Amino acid sequence: MKSVRSSPTAFRFDPTVKKALAVIADKDGRSMANMIEWLIKQHCEREGLGWPPAGAAPAAHTQSKTAKVAAKAPKAKKR
Repeated sequence: MKSVRSSPTAFRFDPTVKKALAVIADKDGRSMANMIEWLIKQHCEREGLGWPPAGAAPAAHTQSKTAKVAAKAPKAKKR
């Protein structure tokens, strides 16, 4: 399966929650971003939603740069 490039996302956390995230991520040898991903995946599995849950397919903007360039390129005129 081809990996999809992650997209930047910003969240605001209570400072205590952010510190707790840093502590548990460090304990698990993960980055904070990877810990959040792992926690979300675990929650979905535990709740019987599966992974990825229905309706969570990657958006069209995740297509490769090559595909984006090809889609924007002007079409050649026929002679």
